Amino acid sequence: MTRLTHSSGGFVRSLQMTSARVFAFVEGRLDRPFFDRLLAQICNPAAVGYRVFAMKELPAGTGGKSALIKTFRDYRQSGLLACTAFGKTMTCVFLADKDSDDFTRKQLRSPHFLYSPTYDLEGHLFSCGDFTRALADASGITTEQAKLLVPDASAWIRTIARHWRDWIALCLLSQSKGVSCGCTYDRASQVNPDPLAPPDAAQVAAFKSRLASALEISQNELDADFSAACRRVDRSIEVGQPLKYFKGKWLSYLIQRHLESKPRIPDALVSGVGERIGVSLLSQVALHTNCGCCAAYVPRLKSLISRL
Repeated sequence: MTRLTHSSGGFVRSLQMTSARVFAFVEGRLDRPFFDRLLAQICNPAAVGYRVFAMKELPAGTGGKSALIKTFRDYRQSGLLACTAFGKTMTCVFLADKDSDDFTRKQLRSPHFLYSPTYDLEGHLFSCGDFTRALADASGITTEQAKLLVPDASAWIRTIARHWRDWIALCLLSQSKGVSCGCTYDRASQVNPDPLAPPDAAQVAAFKSRLASALEISQNELDADFSAACRRVDRSIEVGQPLKYFKGKWLSYLIQRHLESKPRIPDALVSGVGERIGVSLLSQVALHTNCGCCAAYVPRLKSLISRL
C-alpha cells in the first residue's frame, strides 16, 4: 500500500480504502515485527486483513509514546477507533510500553489501547521467551554452553532486579514527581558501580538528597516516599514480576556485562550479544498458537476483531 504523507486526513482515507480491517499502531523498533507476527496468528485464520504502523510512518513523522497517545486521542475524538467506511468495518488498536504509567496513575482506559505486561516490550520478551536459546543463537554457541553462562535465567533476572531496586525506586519517584535529578529510566543505574552487584549506599543517599532538594521537601518526607517505592518494587519481585518496573532494555546492557565477566568460550560471539539477544527473542514469537509471548495480548485483540 502506498502511504499518503501529505495530511493526516489523507492517511486515514488510505486506511479506509484498503481491504485491511485491523490497523495497529506501535511506538517502533521491536514493536512493529512483534505485533505483525502476533496479528498474523490471529487475523489470518479469520481471513481479516491487517496493517501495523510504527508512529514514524504516519504523516507527522514523530515517533515515540507521546505521538502514539496523541494519535490515539485524535482517533478516539474523531470516532475512528471503530467505524465503518466504504462499506467495511474497521478497528484501530494502539500498543504501548507500560513504562511506569501504572505507578504514576497515567494509564489510559480503552479496549483499543493495550499496554505491555512489563515495563516495556523488551522486558516482556525476556520474561516469556526462551532465554537460553536466544543467548545461544546470539552468541553462536550451544544451548548447553549457554546454560553454563546463565544456569537459571529467571533467577538471574530476579537477582539483577533486586540489585537495582534502589535505582528503580529513584526512577519511579523522579517520574511520578515530575523532576529530573539524573535518576531517570533513560540511564543505566548510577548507584551500582558494579552493575551486576548491589548498590553503593552513599550514592543512593546522594540521589535521595538531590530529589529532596528538587522537590523542596524534607529528607524524612523523601525517605518515606522512597521506602514506599522500594516496597512496590520488592512486591513485584516477590510475586514473580521482576520486570514490572525494571526497564527491559537495561537487560541487553546487563547480559553483555555478565558475559564479559565470565571465562570466554572459544569462538563465541561475545561482542554485541546484548544488542542481538532481543532480536533472537523476537524470532521466537508466534511460532505456534500457544506462544507465551503472545498470550498476554491475544484475548483483547480477539475481542476487538470479533466485533468486525
